[in-house]
Amino acid sequence: MLTAIKKEHGQLSGRLTLLKSEAYAWSHNQEPDYDLLHLLIQYFAKFPDEIHHKKEDLIYNALIGGGVLESEYLKRLKSEHEQMNALTQQFSANLENLAAHHVSPKWSLISDINNYIDVLELHMADEESQFLPLAEIELSNKDLLGVHEIIQTELITDAAKQAFEDLSRLDSDIDQLVRKKK
Repeated sequence: MLTAIKKEHGQLSGRLTLLKSEAYAWSHNQEPDYDLLHLLIQYFAKFPDEIHHKKEDLIYNALIGGGVLESEYLKRLKSEHEQMNALTQQFSANLENLAAHHVSPKWSLISDINNYIDVLELHMADEESQFLPLAEIELSNKDLLGVHEIIQTELITDAAKQAFEDLSRLDSDIDQLVRKKK
């Protein structure tokens, strides 16, 4: 379970690198690949918000239930999930607005994207350095099995299966666009 979270962080980092590259190019007066930006925004709206953070929240709850961590730390991590979701929605709406009406200021959108990148990178670094090592030490196999069972019964719904399929298509489309650019 915790290894899967680390692997997902690696996947997120790879997609963040692409998003950074597009934001950097755009901030240096190069046209971004709008198709790639659109796909990346969909990816960040789906994967972290609908799948990854829900798993982490279950691990947070297991730690709280076991009395391992002070709840203020976990409340902060959970609130960062909410903050990232809001930032994703904000830059997604601004990109759609720009694409449809050409009214959203470029610099505002670049700033939104960079804020999102900063928050997600700091959040993942915090989890990698503090939260995951602590969870590895403090959660028993039984605790992790309990989290896994909750994921299987409550998170792996028909809607979640559709989200995984959508995510798989998004990943494939992103990879295709990246290969074309090379």
